[in-house]
Amino acid sequence: MATPASYLIVGSGCFGASTARSLKKTYPDADVLLLDPAQFPDPAAAAHDVNKIVRAEYDDPLYMSLALEAMAAWSGSGPQSSSSPSGSGHADPVVAPFFQRTGALWSITRERTRRLKDNYEALLGPGNSPLEVLSFEDARARFPLLRDCRFAGGAEQCVLSPGAGWADAAAALGAVVRAAVEDGVRYEVAAATQLTFDDDGAVCTGVRTADGRSFAAQRVVLCAGAYTPWLLAQSAAENPGLCAGEKMLAAAVLMGLFKVPPGAEGLGRFRGAPIIVHPFGEFPAECIPPGSPRAPDLAKCTHEFPYTRKVYHGVAKQEISVPPLLSHADLMTWSRDLPDALKAKSASVREMFFGDAVKGMVPETYRLCWDLSTPDEDWIISPHPASKNLYIAAGGSFHGFKFLPIIGKYVAQMIHGELPEEHARRWAWDRKMTPVVTPYTPRGDLRDVPGYHD
Repeated sequence: MATPASYLIVGSGCFGASTARSLKKTYPDADVLLLDPAQFPDPAAAAHDVNKIVRAEYDDPLYMSLALEAMAAWSGSGPQSSSSPSGSGHADPVVAPFFQRTGALWSITRERTRRLKDNYEALLGPGNSPLEVLSFEDARARFPLLRDCRFAGGAEQCVLSPGAGWADAAAALGAVVRAAVEDGVRYEVAAATQLTFDDDGAVCTGVRTADGRSFAAQRVVLCAGAYTPWLLAQSAAENPGLCAGEKMLAAAVLMGLFKVPPGAEGLGRFRGAPIIVHPFGEFPAECIPPGSPRAPDLAKCTHEFPYTRKVYHGVAKQEISVPPLLSHADLMTWSRDLPDALKAKSASVREMFFGDAVKGMVPETYRLCWDLSTPDEDWIISPHPASKNLYIAAGGSFHGFKFLPIIGKYVAQMIHGELPEEHARRWAWDRKMTPVVTPYTPRGDLRDVPGYHD
């Protein structure tokens, strides 16, 4: 009788949680171990948040198709791509309770509007793009909270995506891990610090952890998010090919939660308001309106300006951006202990969106949310070519959370050599990466921010 397969998944964020659930459902006899530094849902994970945007607006047809599939899982009634692998449009009962449809308003160029409409119609059929084009004046008239919004920096108009919304991210992440555990996934709390290998150094066998334990499996899947490049470098003394080099860069964006007072000029302004995304100008940003069950009077404003935190790594012989996961994980969660320079950026985002149209908004708390970026913003879901039985599922590039219900299916396909050809090519470790420049391209370092320390 064959020994059941064993899988060790390092990291219980979006990629890791979804992968654990998918592997156990697909291979119920397999031993699946999910390893993370904290009890689930890990508050330091990028996917652990008050809320995250769920939308399908992508210039790239591949990601739009995947996002439509994911939105069907979130809502059951989102537009469904004819090429979507799920094809059913049925909501996933594990995540659907945490989705709130609000619509999303984008400031945008006319050219990008055309690309998005073309993508929608290619996937959903002629005339089936859900996007509604609005002039700035129309947007301000429909949504009075934007009365003072300048829409500066190159936008030409707005589009409203009525099917978009937000998810209670921490609750959804916890629900996915809980469902995996109920299906038989084992969950262990430990911080992986180094990969382990066989005597020849050619086969990854597991990990060692900060508390001195070792965990082994036939297949090791790194879903460690922003910590992935550092963990690979820590393991590369005998195998330099493990290092990520320029393929991945850990970075953090600044989020601010603003308390909105009751009344017509406070919470009343947000009644019926969509998510707002303005990826232009000095303060590219997005705002999710109040309404989260855990924060009903808090609006979340995110400054789309990622910061690195570069530290010299002796084994890799280069600077590697790494979050303060092992030293100060508390700095990856909500806090008021951030430099005034960052708090001022968050205030500028609020001012840019709302000016005096919303009265009495005051900052409640802040967060530096860490993710792992790739130069082309494609994910890395791939076997690692420098070691057998080692697999990478990371590089969310600040657009991964919405795929929580489905991304694990594709990671499982990758592990077993069943990933569709285009996906395998686009997500390969050793692909040629052509850098893109977007609001989420890392372009600052926390060491240069006055008052920052960790």
